[in-house]
Amino acid sequence: MKKISVFLVTTVLFMAFTACNGAKKSDAPVKDPVKVEEMAPVLEPQEEVPAVTVTPAEALKNFQDFAKEYAEAFNNISKDPKKFSDLAAKSQKILTEITAMQGQFNKKQLEDYKKAVEIIAKVNSGGK
Repeated sequence: MKKISVFLVTTVLFMAFTACNGAKKSDAPVKDPVKVEEMAPVLEPQEEVPAVTVTPAEALKNFQDFAKEYAEAFNNISKDPKKFSDLAAKSQKILTEITAMQGQFNKKQLEDYKKAVEIIAKVNSGGK
């Protein structure tokens, strides 16, 4: 089987190389060449997007709201499966962002963060 595969691959490569090397361009000059005028590229000024700074408290509040909405969408998945799939697609990104801010939380915020993460983990595991 291995010998047959090697033979087939070799044959295909050989045919490809001969097909590429065998074709010749015609040496006839082009009648009516197209003139290309050089145009300076138009550069539009880029607007700088200001970095949005969110305080840890705001980020945690948004994360808790997302966790509640995600759990509700899971409970109502038969009514609106698209909403759940959209939230599921965003969950990993949001979880990564909030985990990066975890070091800035105080003790109470850290407990709230863990509760919200547990809600998301429970939904991701199918509610078990």
